[in-house]
Amino acid sequence: MVANLYFCKTNYLFYNKTLIMMNLKLITLIFIFALATACNSNTKQENEALKAKIEALEKENNLLADGTYQMEMSMVNYHQTLQDIEAQLAAIDETKQLVEIKSEAFGNDASVEAEIDMHLRHLHEMNANAKQKIAHMSKSMNMLRRDNIDSHQQIHELENQTHDLARTVVERDLEIENLHQVVISKGLTIAALGEAYSRQKEYSDVLLEIINTGFYVAGTSKQLLDMGIIEQEGGFIGIGRVKMLNSDAPVEYIKPIDIRDTDIFEFDAKNASLITPHAEGSYEFNYTDKGKVILGISDKLKFWQETNYLVVELAN
Repeated sequence: MVANLYFCKTNYLFYNKTLIMMNLKLITLIFIFALATACNSNTKQENEALKAKIEALEKENNLLADGTYQMEMSMVNYHQTLQDIEAQLAAIDETKQLVEIKSEAFGNDASVEAEIDMHLRHLHEMNANAKQKIAHMSKSMNMLRRDNIDSHQQIHELENQTHDLARTVVERDLEIENLHQVVISKGLTIAALGEAYSRQKEYSDVLLEIINTGFYVAGTSKQLLDMGIIEQEGGFIGIGRVKMLNSDAPVEYIKPIDIRDTDIFEFDAKNASLITPHAEGSYEFNYTDKGKVILGISDKLKFWQETNYLVVELAN
């Protein structure tokens, strides 16, 4: 009798233990399934949100490309656009890192490849958006000057920020090219993206042209005043020592130059001085015995850092 009771009790405990173990396994499986479902749901939501961002950028980029994009011509809006581009550059850096990480974990997983493809598309659209907005801003800067004749210094600062961002975006282009090589080396196919990016690089050439284009004019004080280049008060870009460039300066007198291959200017004059500000030590004047003045630029980076305008006042 006692033996039977012991046997029943043992079986009961074993049975309960087995049920508990089965329940724990079932609970674990349910938890894993719920977690996987939640993760899949979150991933799906994130992908849908990313897809919406890409589509919005594509739409805006098409408007920028065909010239129908409308930007409010105000100082506030230009400042905001520059901030947006800076935020976009930060997002580009984050996306680059994400693509690099996901490429390492690729392992011929089709779902991972699809994610990488989507993030690369987002990266390309953000980069294209930044390029086209910078080009648009630079092109319309003169109009902003005419509409804000009392904000010369602020507009000059805007122009400098625009140029700095243009340089940064061009640098990002090289980094994205390197990223393409990393992705390809992991076995992913990005042929279509690569072709699209090649077309986007046309805007890099536009940015390089913006960065490396300077504007130059020289003349006596009277000539510069008569041409409408300078005036005693106010100014075109809000810089200078005493005189400043006129906000309505006629562009036909201002000669565009490529600052990459222009480092010597020669004038028929006894003396010359710079009206626009350029770093000391980045240039020098030399005087010949034939009545000529030669301006030599020894450090192009420093010389053009403050402004891409060069106004020289001559004295005979």
